[in-house]
Amino acid sequence: MRIRPMQPVDLPAVHALQCRAYPAGYHESQQTLASHLAAGPELCFVAEQAGALAGYVFAHPWAGDPPALFAQLPMERAPDHVFLHDLAVCPDCRGLSVGPQLFAAVESAARHTTHVELRLVAVGRASGFWARLGFGPMQGVLPESYGEAVRMRRSLSRISPSPELQG
Repeated sequence: MRIRPMQPVDLPAVHALQCRAYPAGYHESQQTLASHLAAGPELCFVAEQAGALAGYVFAHPWAGDPPALFAQLPMERAPDHVFLHDLAVCPDCRGLSVGPQLFAAVESAARHTTHVELRLVAVGRASGFWARLGFGPMQGVLPESYGEAVRMRRSLSRISPSPELQG
C-alpha cells in the first residue's frame, strides 16, 4: 500500500471512487472536490494498491460548524481545527486497513499545523469506525445535506519529551 499526497490529476479517479463507495445522495462534483483539495492540499491523501486507487481522504483547516455537502469551499481566514471532510475506500480494498492508514497520514500532517483538534461528520454507520480511532461525539448543528449523521471530534495528541529527558 502506498499513501501519497493527493494531486489535482487524481480528482477524476477520486470522483469515480466516491461514486462507487457512497450512495448517490452523497456524490459531490469534481469541482467541489477540487475546492476541498485547494483548501488543504497538505492534508489530502490517496492510497494506491497495485497501481490502482484504493482510497482517498480530504481534510482541510476549518472554523465553526461543518461545511455543507456539495458546496465549494471558501478559503478560511481564521480556522480553529482540521476538518476531515471525506474518507473513502474502494469496495475491493476493504479489510486491508486502507482507512486507518489514510487517517494516520492526515493525523501526522495535522500535527504540523497549529490546530489541536480534528473534527468530522460521520454519516451512515461510520461512527463506529471513527470511535475506534479515538473520536467521540460532539454537540452542534449539522447542515441538512448530511442527513442522518453524528458530529465527532478528537484531540491531536502532541508528542512531548519523556519525563526522564526533561531537565
